[in-house]
Amino acid sequence: MKIVLERRYIILTIKATTARDLRKNFKQIANDVSDYNDIVFITRPENKNVVLLSEKEFNSWQETNYLLSTKANKEALQRGLSSKHSNKILSPEEWDNLVQTND
Repeated sequence: MKIVLERRYIILTIKATTARDLRKNFKQIANDVSDYNDIVFITRPENKNVVLLSEKEFNSWQETNYLLSTKANKEALQRGLSSKHSNKILSPEEWDNLVQTND
C-alpha cells in the first residue's frame, strides 16, 4: 500500500509493510524513510502495529505538538494564518509579545 499526501510543497509518502519484510529489507526501507521522508506502517499480529518515520519528521511533529500545546499559541498561529498581513516575518521578540498579550 502506498499513499501520497501533499503537505505544503513536501510530498509525504506513506507505505505499509510487514515486520518480516522490514527485517529482510531494512536497509532500503530505512534509507527511503531517511532520504525521502517516507512513513512506513509496519503491520504486526494482533494489531500491534508500529510506525517508522525519520528523525526529521519526528522532530517536526514534536515541534507542531509543542506549538499547539497552549491556547495562546493556537490562537496566535490562527490569527497569523488568517491575517491579510501574514507575509510579515516576526522577530522572536515580536512573537513573544504577541503570545504574551494573549495569555
